[in-house]
Amino acid sequence: MKKILITGISGFVGGHFVKYMSTHHNDLEIHGISRSEPAWDFVDIPRQLINGRYFHKADLNDITKIKSLIHEIQPDYIIHLAAQSSVSESWKTPVLSFLNNTNIFLNIIDTVRLNDNSARVLSIGSSEQYGIVSENDLPISEGRVQCPENPYAVARVAQEQLARIYAKGYDLNICCTRSFNHCGPGQTDRFVVSAIVKQFVKVAQGIQKPIINIGNGTIVRDFVDVHDVIEAYYLLLTKGKKGEVYNICSGQGLTIKEIVVLLSELLNIHVDIHEDQSKIRPIDNPQIIGSYKKIQYELGWEPRTSFVQSLHSMYQYWDGRVRAELKTYS
Repeated sequence: MKKILITGISGFVGGHFVKYMSTHHNDLEIHGISRSEPAWDFVDIPRQLINGRYFHKADLNDITKIKSLIHEIQPDYIIHLAAQSSVSESWKTPVLSFLNNTNIFLNIIDTVRLNDNSARVLSIGSSEQYGIVSENDLPISEGRVQCPENPYAVARVAQEQLARIYAKGYDLNICCTRSFNHCGPGQTDRFVVSAIVKQFVKVAQGIQKPIINIGNGTIVRDFVDVHDVIEAYYLLLTKGKKGEVYNICSGQGLTIKEIVVLLSELLNIHVDIHEDQSKIRPIDNPQIIGSYKKIQYELGWEPRTSFVQSLHSMYQYWDGRVRAELKTYS
């Protein structure tokens, strides 16, 4: 049986990816690395899938441990999900964010090189790599010049360049994504859509005034559902072209204020919007919408989940979680 190694398995995308693999592709033995054991409350996964044999608690900065694990597992596929993935956090701790995101990826691919392992590696990047673009350049295709405008994005560009060099110079089997904003049940409220949905739940339950706090409400972002994202990741992991980069996006854009208004209409809850200046970043891209034509043409992928469907699933998740928290503290 072939093996897949998932770094950052305990996270939001990791949980959904394991669920997808165990449901649709259970011919692969799943191994995961993370600093903490999975504690997913958004996917129902049989406990035996993540036990002492298949879950490996480790810090990806510990190169000795990583070399030992990859040598032991001998994975056929590696999907690198582990990262400090918050742009806001990268502004607060730029050095830590940059060093973490570049070093952990380098530790993985250099170990593959040194072990002479033929593993297929999928490197996850970000739409933030494109930086500030004009409306005339939308939707953005992969040929667009990258111009990162925050510490997180700079690290992602460095990661992609390392992938390119290792694919070209060392003949490693790597391909990359530039993943646009994704959302879905289980995402933390450090991310904008999840934060907005959680606030609506609290308003509906009477524990928050009908005021939704956001950062810059005018920025436009391309949001794609996590279920579509993981399907794209599997396709790229198994069929993407070595050394190539692929956008994962919806091809549509919404302002943050439009998301609030949409939820207000869907839930029939009137709210006011408050733009919190502390949430506004020093530099921010006013608008970013991607093109998924490349992956659609090569692999037949396209987003299938509407943004409204994403909002409904996220609302159900946060409604259950907030109710459970209220019972715990009552």
